[in-house]
Amino acid sequence: MSLWYLDYNGDAWEGICNVLLGTKYGTDYQPIGDKGGDLGLDGLNLRAGTAYQAYGQEPENKDPVSGVRKKIGTDLKKLQLNESEIAAIIGSKKLRNWALLLNKEIPHNDLHRYAKQKETEVKSWGLSIIDPDFQVSIQTPSFLETEWLEYQKRRDDRIEVTVEDQPVPALVVLRQNENFKLVYEKFRVITDNDEEAEQLAYFELKNFLENSIQLSEIQRREPDFFSQIEEIRSDIENDAEQGSIAVGSWNSFSHVKTTLEARLNAVVGSRLGTKTLSRIRKFTIADWLVRCPLRFKRKRSLQ
Repeated sequence: MSLWYLDYNGDAWEGICNVLLGTKYGTDYQPIGDKGGDLGLDGLNLRAGTAYQAYGQEPENKDPVSGVRKKIGTDLKKLQLNESEIAAIIGSKKLRNWALLLNKEIPHNDLHRYAKQKETEVKSWGLSIIDPDFQVSIQTPSFLETEWLEYQKRRDDRIEVTVEDQPVPALVVLRQNENFKLVYEKFRVITDNDEEAEQLAYFELKNFLENSIQLSEIQRREPDFFSQIEEIRSDIENDAEQGSIAVGSWNSFSHVKTTLEARLNAVVGSRLGTKTLSRIRKFTIADWLVRCPLRFKRKRSLQ
């Protein structure tokens, strides 16, 4: 088996699992977002009665066994806490399986015993959504290996939407641009260095101006992809408005960039050419900076 899974952890692993499960089960697979609350599952195969929860453990995790145990225990508890919400999704169906999708080989066989203990515990709760034969399992990346190979093969047939490069004014001209001022003020919170804030703002607005036409061309030529990209952008903005990443710091900005890149790669990365995907990524991040509702506190005005 190849080591393709080493490229994915965190949100990126969750994203690629959704893509591959969709390939595996087709319309039987239903991704479950966390916008209405984290229900302890990332997706469902309703026909089989299987709930999937992805766990993309970070490479630097010093105690992977404890991490897996905690993930299983915490997310299974959410089935009890969110019984009514899950029941509204699955209707008369019951969950027969709950599978943790791990982005590595199982670090210790004791985890199988732990999963069996938690399985017994969940059944003891007497939840209306749980089948009497309910099972808990841990799946390694080999579970999605076939789908990954298919996904990888599709990447060789990517769509490139070519556009002409757009001219960008020099920094001295852009200083008077209202969008530049908006972005500058946000970077001014992240750094106390005026020159650094200016350079960061110029870099992002340059991306905004150079690549805005790319999204328009995607909308015109590939409307399905455009809808998927817009959904990702909307999700990120909703996260910001809810305050989960609405902090004026370098870490929060980096988190937004990483999350956007991971979601774009997972949803449309397999079909878009490298240059087109890069342009969309740059514009999406820059556009978010221009329009984002983050609660940055103004320190000073641009002169």
